[in-house]
Formats: sequence, structure tokens, C-alpha cells
Amino acid sequence: MSAKQEKYLLEVYVNLNEEGYTRVSQLAKSLNVSVPSVSKMAKKLKEEGLIEFQRYGILTLTEKGERLATQLALNHEVLTRFFHLIHVKDEEIEEEVKKVESHISSDVIKKLDTFLTNKK
Repeated sequence: MSAKQEKYLLEVYVNLNEEGYTRVSQLAKSLNVSVPSVSKMAKKLKEEGLIEFQRYGILTLTEKGERLATQLALNHEVLTRFFHLIHVKDEEIEEEVKKVESHISSDVIKKLDTFLTNKK
């Protein structure tokens, strides 16, 4: 899965958890991209079996998409905690996490999570 696909899938997950639903136009706004860009990616994610999507309709996660998106959200949370620990400015953390989260392996994320858990 590409970094871009992960970004879109995570945004679908976040929007679904915050709003209870999401639409192409909502994703375009929250990702700051065009509606056609979201539609194109939604098609790809549907082909991968990660979302259900109907033109002009609501996007939902499949079971497979839910599992993957949940893991991506957990990875995001671990990196956020780590950046807090190393005193990255609060207003910069979200952007920094987005820069690295798709380029770090799940094995490293697990090790970071273990490290952070043991630091408490």
C-alpha cells in the first residue's frame, strides 16, 4: 500500500470516527485536495477491498479496511506520543507525524510503543 493510500484510508477512518460517516467532499476538504482526486483514490481503495464507495454516496470501511485503518491510527498515536517525549513543539507534531508515519515499519512502531510504555 502506498503512503498516499494510507493517508486517505486513515482520513476515512478519522472522519468516520468523528462524524459517523464521510463523503468524498468531506475527504477532499479535510485532505485539502480536489474532489476528483478523492474519487480516484476511493476507486483504488475499493478495488483493494478496503472501502465501500458509491458515487456521490457515503464511504465506509470494509472489515479489512477497518483493521488496516485501526493499525494506522495506532501507529499515528505511538508516533505522536514519541514526538511529545522528545519535546517536539505541540503545533508541529501532527505535521511531523504525517511526514514519517508511512515510512516507518510496523516492527519499529511496536518497538517504539514498548519503549514508550516502559518509560511510564
